[in-house]
Amino acid sequence: MSREIEGDHLAPWHPRGSVPRNDPGWTRIPLIAFAVFAVGPSVLAPIFYVLNSVADLSQLVGPLERPPPLVAVLFEPLLLTIGLWPFLALHGVTRDTLIQDRSSWRAVRMAMIVSATAMSLPSTLFLVATPQEMMSSAPDTGQGTGILCFLFMLFLPILGVIGWFIGRGIAWMLSY
Repeated sequence: MSREIEGDHLAPWHPRGSVPRNDPGWTRIPLIAFAVFAVGPSVLAPIFYVLNSVADLSQLVGPLERPPPLVAVLFEPLLLTIGLWPFLALHGVTRDTLIQDRSSWRAVRMAMIVSATAMSLPSTLFLVATPQEMMSSAPDTGQGTGILCFLFMLFLPILGVIGWFIGRGIAWMLSY
C-alpha cells in the first residue's frame, strides 16, 4: 500500500471507493436507533414523572398517576427488544454486505440509512406512548405496548426491507 505525507508523518492511503479498514462509524446507526427506542421509554418515564411533580405536564403527556414501577423500568427494554429486533438484523446485514463486497460501500451506506429511517419513524410511538402507559394506574396497562411489540415484530422487517431496496435504488441512480 502506498503512503502519502500528511503533515509530519506518513498516513496510509486508501484508494477511492474503498471502505475504511476498521468498522466504519455509520454502520452503528441501527444499533444507536435500537438503543434509543428500546431504553428510551424507561429513561423518559421517571423524567416525565419528576417534571410533572414540578410543573403540570398533563396537557403534553396525559395524567400521570403514579411513579413508574422499578420492574417496568428494568424489564421494559427487554420487551421492546422483541419488537425492535429488525434494527439488530439491519446492523448484521450491513456488516455482512460490507464484508462480502467492500467496493459497494456507498450503496450499502445509503440502503442502511434509508432502512433505519423507515424503521425509526414508526418506532417513535414507543417513545411517546410507553412512558405514559408505564405510569398509568388503569387496569391492564401495558397491553398497548405488548400489542405494538407484536405488530412491530411482524411489520417492522417489511419496512426495513423496503427501505433497503429504496436506498440501493437511490444509490444506483446517484452513481450514473
